[in-house]
Amino acid sequence: MNDRERFLSYARFGAVDRPPRWEWAFRPETTALWYEQGLPSTVPEEIRWDEYFKLDRGAACMAHLPPTRLGVNLYPLPDFSQEVVEETDKYVIKKNEWGAVGRWIKKGVQSIPQFISFGVQNREDFLQCKRRLDPLEPKRYPSNWEQLKQGWKERDYPVCLWTLGWYAVLREMMGVEELSVSFYDQPKLLEEISEFWTDFTIKVFGRALDEVEVDYVLFWEDLAFKTSSLVSPSHFKHFFVKHYQRVLDYFRSKGIENFMVDSDGNIEEIIPLWLDVGVNILGPFEVAADMDVVKTGREYKELIMVGGIDKREIARGSKAIETEVLRRVVPLVERRGFLPTLDHSTIPELSLADFRYYREFLGKVGEK
Repeated sequence: MNDRERFLSYARFGAVDRPPRWEWAFRPETTALWYEQGLPSTVPEEIRWDEYFKLDRGAACMAHLPPTRLGVNLYPLPDFSQEVVEETDKYVIKKNEWGAVGRWIKKGVQSIPQFISFGVQNREDFLQCKRRLDPLEPKRYPSNWEQLKQGWKERDYPVCLWTLGWYAVLREMMGVEELSVSFYDQPKLLEEISEFWTDFTIKVFGRALDEVEVDYVLFWEDLAFKTSSLVSPSHFKHFFVKHYQRVLDYFRSKGIENFMVDSDGNIEEIIPLWLDVGVNILGPFEVAADMDVVKTGREYKELIMVGGIDKREIARGSKAIETEVLRRVVPLVERRGFLPTLDHSTIPELSLADFRYYREFLGKVGEK
């Protein structure tokens, strides 16, 4: 089987020659350290991650650029990211694509900035932002779109449509704190933005779905933290369920059957709501947030799970790697529907040697 056939069959719990070999993502700071530990300097520019580690193409968060992802730009155009507010020898304060102002340190590891302000605080701000969100702007599509289309006709790997979910886009616009308060203080604004994002999503991908056969949709949400979700189930039902339903119905009308949500943190109380609207794939099941793929897999037998391997344990050497892989993978071998990967990006503490051993041992255990 090729990578595309394998993924599509596995997502239906069908017969495969082996489970798809996916991985979550490779953090640039870790990759820089791996170069010093023997990783060829041509990875990933000339030698792809999947080629080097013998992975399948099309994995959700690895597939961040064409051709394994459509590459449609969903951000405000023109974006705000070139606007620098302040810069010193230690940090730079600048806007991101959505107009949020954050402080970035110049040395050391920093996965997200220290946010100072966000672009949308009220309806007037949203209307200003909305002017940059024309779904029919031609620049949203890659300049080599026609060439990509030709390549996709004969592809042997799955193609992903990546988009932002409704909590995610509100969070990008408003920030977690303002959004949390706005569920109570500005509910009409949240309804308006959510309705707009539904219309935007359908319109922006209309051309792509008329011209390309897409294999799965990936919604980026990140609506949880270590102990719980950042939005209550009741608010999720009230504000977001109808939009998920409408967009998934549209995607289904275009032949797409697989819908994945990427959310860090503890998502336990939202899982049944996603399943109810038709989401069938979730990840990355962060162990530090008390997410347990064995427990979840037993409770939701038709759910495809991605992730679930504690990245901290994989950084502790061969014995810890073996214990972690055996604990997470073996109980789910017969159930299937589990694509074991790290429960988020590679951390700087994880050596190249340990990552290689983890992938080799995972293959021995998970592909019997």
